[in-house]
Amino acid sequence: MVRSVKIPEIIGRTQLELEIVILEQILTLLDQSTNSYRKFDSKVEEETGVVTLDGAYTGGKASLVWDMIWSSGWVYTDPDPDVPWTEQLASGHGFIDNLSEGEAHNLLSFFCRGDKWSDGYFGYRVEDGSVKATVLRLQTLKKKRCRDDLNSIGTEVCVTALRADLVRTALIWQDKFGVAPSITSTLSEFDAANLVGMPIDKYSSFMQDKTAVSKGSDFNYKGVRYQVKANRPSGKPGSFVTLVSKATNYNWDQLIWILYNEVYEPQEAWLWHVDAYIRMFDAKKRLSPNDYRKGIKLDLGSLSVSTRIT
Repeated sequence: MVRSVKIPEIIGRTQLELEIVILEQILTLLDQSTNSYRKFDSKVEEETGVVTLDGAYTGGKASLVWDMIWSSGWVYTDPDPDVPWTEQLASGHGFIDNLSEGEAHNLLSFFCRGDKWSDGYFGYRVEDGSVKATVLRLQTLKKKRCRDDLNSIGTEVCVTALRADLVRTALIWQDKFGVAPSITSTLSEFDAANLVGMPIDKYSSFMQDKTAVSKGSDFNYKGVRYQVKANRPSGKPGSFVTLVSKATNYNWDQLIWILYNEVYEPQEAWLWHVDAYIRMFDAKKRLSPNDYRKGIKLDLGSLSVSTRIT
């Protein structure tokens, strides 16, 4: 049985890290003792007279491994005619340790393409260790690539993945229970900090002693106190944004307003200096998106927060 992946193993993972988790699951299955390959002899059913020719089949742990490889999208339907895998495998699987990541993926795909399930070929390659050697090679190469990525760009990849996880969970919750959890404020403060160039580690350190409700500014960077407002339509009929939040105090230097779409992707962002904000809106009771659009438009190009579920 496939080992269930606990939540801490998934939250905040990049796609590459998730692939490593899948490979670890496959290796766990391959280490089980259940048989993957069976041969059978020809026989005639006495009652029906049906003849079953001798052959082989795939089963046991191999059936679960087969399902995981296919469901992971790692099987290429078009074979690579330039790779003579059959000839190389005839002399053992030692060559697998020298494959590139792309070649290892192609070999794993080769094990699954065509009729290799029904004729027992996949089970046979599980039993002889070829599939495990290929999975181990992929795990080694992906772990190295993952370490190289993290060394080159620090923790930002994990934080971006964590944001995506938060959004994905909120959208699933909304689909299940009708109303999304209140994450717009949290996301907008994080995105606003990114917009003004605040490094992730500095933002993380600043927020450690903050509470969910703070008067005045939401975060400080380079001596500037920022307050953040945001809106997001639910996507339901009639859920257009027509009313936006107004600042209830002026204990800040600059205000950033962000408008999201229904999947929490920033669509536009506008900045206001406190003096201009007071002059324009202090006596006004209700504010609309068009009011905030009279401010300074911010470029969203610096954000990397794609969260659309596919």
